[in-house]
Amino acid sequence: MADVILHDHPEFREKYYEIRREGLPVIYLIPKKRSTFYAVLRVGIGSYDRSYRDGKKIRPILRGTAHFLEHKLFANPDGSDAMERLRDLGADANAYTTGTSTCYLFNCRERFGESLKELLTFVSQPYFTRENVEMEKKIILQEAAMYGDSPSSRLFIASIRRLYREHPIRDEIVGTPASIKAITPSRLYDVYRAFYHTGNMQLFVCGDVTPEDVLASLSDVTMPSCEKEFRVSPPSENGCVCRSVRTLRRRVSKPLFNVTIAFPDCCDDRRERQRRTLAMGIVCAHLFSDSGALYGELKEKGLVTNPLRWMTEWNPGVCFLSVSGESGSPRKVFGLIKERMRDLIETGIREEDFSRLCRAHYAETVSSFDDAEELVDAFCDAMPDWEDPYVEASLFGTLSTDYVNGVLRELFSPDRLNLTVVMPDEENQTETEDEE
Repeated sequence: MADVILHDHPEFREKYYEIRREGLPVIYLIPKKRSTFYAVLRVGIGSYDRSYRDGKKIRPILRGTAHFLEHKLFANPDGSDAMERLRDLGADANAYTTGTSTCYLFNCRERFGESLKELLTFVSQPYFTRENVEMEKKIILQEAAMYGDSPSSRLFIASIRRLYREHPIRDEIVGTPASIKAITPSRLYDVYRAFYHTGNMQLFVCGDVTPEDVLASLSDVTMPSCEKEFRVSPPSENGCVCRSVRTLRRRVSKPLFNVTIAFPDCCDDRRERQRRTLAMGIVCAHLFSDSGALYGELKEKGLVTNPLRWMTEWNPGVCFLSVSGESGSPRKVFGLIKERMRDLIETGIREEDFSRLCRAHYAETVSSFDDAEELVDAFCDAMPDWEDPYVEASLFGTLSTDYVNGVLRELFSPDRLNLTVVMPDEENQTETEDEE
């Protein structure tokens, strides 16, 4: 028997089913009248997981292990590749690893049940040998070298390493050459057994199917289970303020810059954290969007030619803003960002600007419900301790100008901004620091 719980959001004309059954991960089914199906199996292990509990012992995890597992689980004991099997079924499959999770996914037009069974089967049947692990190391070392040669990747990592001294967000998701080389089949099996079980998985399905359809296709699939406490949370940091500018020299045609600020992660209530995240998005859109006054001023002064790229992140132990772009004068851009942030903190966001930005963000969020991949990805991002995307969208109605300005004045500060720059240099691939 399975427990099926209906979550109905009539204000958005949306609903989804939460299905729980022994031997399966929690299933979230979003029924949509569409010609394609989209499914994601989320496993709660990522690059932030650097240790786990094994009884009374705390065992370390090598950097890059979660990503390595993502690669190797496609290998089957009979020598076949699960990616190719899914392709033969007409499914387009992929996988990725983040700081907090590993996701296995596919989309297809037909044979959905067979594809879903194939996905859950290969994830639940690990097959690691000395030969296939050594072969995979070569592939992942090449991937690590590719990221090492990417100026934008180096810029972001260098920026984050200035903010955080201990948190695993400092590490490349793929690991280091030394950690990759140290991975063995036994280490992979140990970490797999600790994290790959029904208590640490969620399955998301979007398409024209019913709960009965999903359960019927999985009637003979059994996932590994575990009831022991295994998770070790990463350290929490408030982030550093650096008084110097970190300069990297790489092969780029124009200087790249990244401006960062770490926010204190001081809110335990998950709904309030979501409200703060929405408020931060409104502040950032006001400051950094290509329709805002700051970008217009930067462009008019010839300091940038392309829109600024910005993102906020609120993950376990870390919360920060990153603003990046290209400029021949990155320090002037940095100075102007600090000035305009200071001005906004002093004056606050006006009521009409708040209303316009809030409506735009709300409309963008609601429109994403029509895109299967965006919607399922939003469900994945909400795991394990946030509300679902529909509840988050409803929180826009609880925001006010005073609340957003309160978040602005509490969390944003020009004096906490940091600048990291990549300067053009064909030969000298170095990193230096100098005074601001």
